[in-house]
Amino acid sequence: MKGALLYLFDYFAGRCDLLEVVIRFFSVFVIIFLCFPIHECAHALVAKILGDDTAERQGRVTLNPLAHIDPMGAICMCICCIGWAKPTPVDLRNCRKTSIRTANVLVSLAGPLSNILLALVVMIIYKIMIVSGVLTGQTAIYIMLGLGQIIQINIFLGIFNLIPIPPFDGYHILSSFLPGKALYFMEKNGQIIHFIVFVLLISNVLDTPLMFLENGVLRFLDLITRFIC
Repeated sequence: MKGALLYLFDYFAGRCDLLEVVIRFFSVFVIIFLCFPIHECAHALVAKILGDDTAERQGRVTLNPLAHIDPMGAICMCICCIGWAKPTPVDLRNCRKTSIRTANVLVSLAGPLSNILLALVVMIIYKIMIVSGVLTGQTAIYIMLGLGQIIQINIFLGIFNLIPIPPFDGYHILSSFLPGKALYFMEKNGQIIHFIVFVLLISNVLDTPLMFLENGVLRFLDLITRFIC
């Protein structure tokens, strides 16, 4: 799970080729300037629709990356491919169009779902380009490779953020259904649980289950776009 900067160091040390470095930098760029803004904007937009304008008043209902970038999160993303954006502020008490529990589920689900939907849109574009034959030669290979990276990155982020532990979106969804004692345990031990999952991530223990889920979503998106090719 090396970051872009580490791949750059490896390149100058002669241990990986230029294309691999470019792909890694492209991936980090896509995550910071496309995936994160869409994810956080989706949270803010759904909260606004449900009646809470907290994020809107802070300028977060926007796709402008500058409104969502967390400097430390961006640096960590460049170094080790584990990063984050600024959390979207939401006051569920203002979501008067539905219950607090439902609002929590909808607002939390909006982020991961936006990444999956973006992957779907890019896959449609990808397949249309293949069928139309508008791209040829070496340029086509790079463009297709870039689109493929965007699809995979967004599917991964959508799945990753559904991990049901704090502070991920999956936990906020799960918390709406947990009994009081279980919720208290999760919140009390949130930092320990988060640290354990972080260790599992950097040690690649979670690679297999995450890859299994990622491939499942990828196959599903491919299936529903078979009308193109």
